[in-house]
Amino acid sequence: MKTFLQKTILIALLFISYYSNAQTGGSATGKVLNSKDKSPVDYASVAVKRLSDSTTVGGTNTGANGSFTISGLALGKYKLYVVYIGLKTINKEFELTAASPTINFGDLTMENTGVQLNTVVVQGEIPPVVVKKDTLEFDAKTIKVKENSVVEDLLKKLPGVEVAKDGTVTTQGETIKRVRVDGKDFMGTDPLMATKNLPADMVDKIQIIDDMSDQSKFSGVDDGNREKIINITTKNGVKNKGFVGNNTVGYGTNDRYDVNLSVSRFNESEQISLLGQFNNVNKQSFSGGIGGGGGMRFGGFNGGPQKGITTTNMAGLNYANVYKNGTTFNASYNFNKTSLFLDQNSFTRNLLGDIITTSSSDNVSTTERLNHRFNATLDTKIDSSISVRWQPSFTYSENEGNSSNNYTRQVINNTIGSQTNLTNSITPSINNNLLFRKKFQRRGRTLSLNINTSFNDSDGNNFNKFSESTSVNGVPSAVNRDQLNDQDSRSISNTARLVYTEPLSKTLSLELNYQNVYSFDNQERAVYDFNPITQQYDLVSAKFSNNFENTSYTNAVGFSFNKTEKKYNWQLGLGVQNISQERFDITNNDAFNRNFINLTPSAQFRYNFSNSKRLRINYNGRTSQPSISQIAPVLDNTNTTTLPIGNPDLKPAFTNSLSIFYNNFDFASYRSLFIGAFINQQFNAFSTQSVVIQNDPNNPENNGKIQQKSVNVDGNFSANVFGSVSQPIIKGNKLNFQIDLRGGYSKTTGFSGTLENITNSYSITNGYKLVSNLDKLDLIAGISGTMYRDRYSANQNNNTKYYTLSPNIDISYLLPGNIRIQTDLTYNKLTGRGVGFDTDYTLINAYVSRQFNRLTFKASVNDLLNQNTGVERNGGANTIQDLNYNVLKRYYMFSLTYSLSKIAGVGMGGGQQGGQRQGGMRMGGM
Repeated sequence: MKTFLQKTILIALLFISYYSNAQTGGSATGKVLNSKDKSPVDYASVAVKRLSDSTTVGGTNTGANGSFTISGLALGKYKLYVVYIGLKTINKEFELTAASPTINFGDLTMENTGVQLNTVVVQGEIPPVVVKKDTLEFDAKTIKVKENSVVEDLLKKLPGVEVAKDGTVTTQGETIKRVRVDGKDFMGTDPLMATKNLPADMVDKIQIIDDMSDQSKFSGVDDGNREKIINITTKNGVKNKGFVGNNTVGYGTNDRYDVNLSVSRFNESEQISLLGQFNNVNKQSFSGGIGGGGGMRFGGFNGGPQKGITTTNMAGLNYANVYKNGTTFNASYNFNKTSLFLDQNSFTRNLLGDIITTSSSDNVSTTERLNHRFNATLDTKIDSSISVRWQPSFTYSENEGNSSNNYTRQVINNTIGSQTNLTNSITPSINNNLLFRKKFQRRGRTLSLNINTSFNDSDGNNFNKFSESTSVNGVPSAVNRDQLNDQDSRSISNTARLVYTEPLSKTLSLELNYQNVYSFDNQERAVYDFNPITQQYDLVSAKFSNNFENTSYTNAVGFSFNKTEKKYNWQLGLGVQNISQERFDITNNDAFNRNFINLTPSAQFRYNFSNSKRLRINYNGRTSQPSISQIAPVLDNTNTTTLPIGNPDLKPAFTNSLSIFYNNFDFASYRSLFIGAFINQQFNAFSTQSVVIQNDPNNPENNGKIQQKSVNVDGNFSANVFGSVSQPIIKGNKLNFQIDLRGGYSKTTGFSGTLENITNSYSITNGYKLVSNLDKLDLIAGISGTMYRDRYSANQNNNTKYYTLSPNIDISYLLPGNIRIQTDLTYNKLTGRGVGFDTDYTLINAYVSRQFNRLTFKASVNDLLNQNTGVERNGGANTIQDLNYNVLKRYYMFSLTYSLSKIAGVGMGGGQQGGQRQGGMRMGGM
């Protein structure tokens, strides 16, 4: 009770300080104008810094008429800064005295830089944060990180930004799916390739952009389709012919090794980056690999430990350039090969009405995956009114798996079995996107055609061999199977979308659109039993073999009205969609057609109370088609506990989605408040109908398994709310205190036979964090806890409640002689799961490093106490599953890092701590 009271008082004081912060004193006023035409400059960032120590003591943004007022200033000497992206910065010194406690600067004119915004260099000193409409820009020089840090380390210190253990970046509840460098896409749509590989000391600014769609940018009409992206602007010396990168070689106990390569060359608008990663210590600086952390919704803590031991080999190349005629080209190629060794045991309860089944398994597997990925973008103008964007991509994957599984099933009878699985598959995938854009003479009148074509082909084999015994009334029976599952699948889709925009007034426009979609899916599965006579897999198992096709034609027409004012904009739209499906069961020569008509409404509203206070509300209704595996009436018997089967009568699902965001960011003091909510309601949602197979004389190995058939259900609902408050404890954001609060609720429906089981799931997460921004001391410390609760309508005796608690601290200090000592400690406590899955353990990682000019030597230890533990709970409709798996344990490593900082005319100091200077350049450390 005492702890709760203390926390309550602390939160109350924090919110009071956030909103009050009232102080008496002088003030500064003025009006900002554009020198070119004397028009008011709206949304300019204005800051006041104390001359004695350069501490920011006040700040605001100009209003629609260009005016500003900063009050609450004590008497003393100051400097005024006025910043607007694309205009030259204004800075003026002034003094407030008892005789003159206020100052009116009158008209302040800002000169145009004469360059485009994506290449602008803001002159002079600027505030730590600049806010301009859809962009939040942080000055990297004001963010202190350790030597040899990467972009991810900068992001961890930004208010309102969260970086998960797997590297996923979220801000204001939205996941970052794209990173750009100086306005150019980096490595396609894989943000981890940038955040985990590019060095922090190349960064000048980090911009978090609420990016409009390509269609909106082209037409000038905001259609409400936005994406959160990060744009990294590089330092002047980087742009003007520079080399950057950190390259590390490390070797440790238990034959652990870690090699990282990062070399980037910049030549004005041209960028070339070479990346490489080779290790067996579970590091992965790209998306789409194997392994992964614990469950995020059910039982994970801070992302959880990574499953198993992964060996990674990766190489990537990125090229981007903007040519003199304005043509933009970028391309990237990535090769990666991963191998995961996983030793996992699980215990699963299936809640099927009045029947509760349990199963357990002990599985040892090795999974290898090879990927080749190529992406490119070419954007060029044919003439002054017509432009074309071409975006081809190609992916090629090979997967091989080898697993051994000992399992039990407990239904009415007890089944004990063992299984081996050998799998391999090859999957090439091609995607091509063409966008044609035409602007007419009247401003806002545009026509665009977007054509997207994709092709996927997969050829896979699965050798499934199992042996199991079941005791019925004390009489044992045995089943042995040795089968080959040969599965080929192919999909082709083409989407053409035509959009016409027409201005109705200066602020109101109309959009008309038409969309045609063709998609074809084919799944062919042939299952063969092993023939002991021929020693071949040539006995067809008809029950598990089938050839199924699904063809879908979609035609949709729609319109939307868009209103854009200085303070707000809104959009209202409606579409009518006709979906025609042709499904053909080739094996049984059974064909049938279906037709659906849906309305797809959309709406969005954005209001800017000021440049730092914004409200955004989005709504849309959309349909989603079932996958070929959900509709193909083919049993899959490769799983030891379930027997999935598709449902050809499955209807498309319809989802209503509502999102609400509010943010308040005071750039001068680094105070921030973010609040948001995601709400989803589904009709004809995809769910499962589960039936326990108890008497199948033709396939006795299926007895005790759960047949899961895809069905449509209504009533599924989910809501997630979040809030984040950030408050500096020491002025200048040298120490920042952050509070995060998240809550989630979901309602899902499943069936056991005809019995409906509704699962209501709740979760509440509360976290507190301290983040430093000091010269020698680097600190991130916090505590977070989550409560999960699941309620089952048909199995109330199995309702669950469980918790996670995870305090942590990551601290380092730079000693004299460029010696850094660092340790990060995390304590994890998991309760409420049951015997074998409740646990607590402490993880300690530490290192000591010594910097020698460009070289840094580091000695480190991972999991010093050797306590790392893999525990996870997953849950949903009708199912509770607990997992225990192997994780990376203690090892020691010695590494050497070379910092490549060959930049024309500038040093690489930035916001990094420590380091030595030589020839005007800062050499990276570890």
